Amino acid sequence: MENNVTVIIPAYNAEKYIRKCIESVLVQKYKHFCILVVNDGSIDNTENIVKDYIKEYSEIICLYTKPNGGLSNARNYGIKRAKTKYVTFLDSDDYLDCNYLEILMNMAEKNNADMVCSGQYKITEDGQVLNKISYHPTNKKCLTRRLNISGKLYRLDYLNKWNINFPEGKTYEDNSFNLQCMFLTDKCYFIDYEGYYQVVHEGSITSKAIEADKLPLQEWSECIAKITNCTFQEIDKPLFEFTVLSFFTYFLFVRNRKREYLSNTIQKKDKNSIVHIASAFEDIVNYNFPNAVRNKYARLFKYKELQLQQRLGVKVFALLCKTKLLKPVAYFL
Repeated sequence: MENNVTVIIPAYNAEKYIRKCIESVLVQKYKHFCILVVNDGSIDNTENIVKDYIKEYSEIICLYTKPNGGLSNARNYGIKRAKTKYVTFLDSDDYLDCNYLEILMNMAEKNNADMVCSGQYKITEDGQVLNKISYHPTNKKCLTRRLNISGKLYRLDYLNKWNINFPEGKTYEDNSFNLQCMFLTDKCYFIDYEGYYQVVHEGSITSKAIEADKLPLQEWSECIAKITNCTFQEIDKPLFEFTVLSFFTYFLFVRNRKREYLSNTIQKKDKNSIVHIASAFEDIVNYNFPNAVRNKYARLFKYKELQLQQRLGVKVFALLCKTKLLKPVAYFL
């Protein structure tokens, strides 16, 4: 039986979660898959647990063990070793609905897609739903776009063609990856389905304060320039611009000011970090999007698919960049 999709699972000290993660793939209704686990230098029992599964499922599970290099490094490692038409990523503490691969692969194969995006649930370790992220596309068009890795499927030769990979040694590594994946093709499809369960727990990235020196600011800048300068005619550049502005607005004025989903007990902010991030965002926007204040998707009385708060936030953010007031406003908020 030929496998059409590889589920890449990077794992570091994941003994507490890895069984549920792997089991959620093994029970998929779609059967043309293989599992590629990248053991990223774990010092717990992760490797032995995966080896136990391989004893029974040697035809569909493979294990690579390497020195610890971080999440991005492990994902890139998996991409290089995948042999199937499509790949999808599943973090070792997350799990899938049993229909996940079938629904995403049906959409991909029907449309010869380069990328398929579905929604997700953010949940606690005991299964409490914290947030539901959904896409409601009109035909193929979808204005609301999340840049995280959850719930997405990718054509492998598309990733290789554009040399799309994860910036290593950084946090929030999936944003530049997905910006490129979404906007370097006209074959990116969105579906109204949620089958990826992201477990949010203490110690996860979204529970920690942001450190500017760990952000891939240079990589974000480079990927934005790459897409902006692309001669591919089908790119919706105003939507690309709006997506970047929306991400920057949220990141600086929401994500950077609080810990998400958990206790929010750590309220101290690093003002130097905030100014550094604001300065980088201001430079990126003014250089790549000099007319951002006139972005059509930020119009307040149009494109109702986008939340008014989001459109208004992008409008204000673009104006602050243009007037070079972003840094002082970010500092005092």
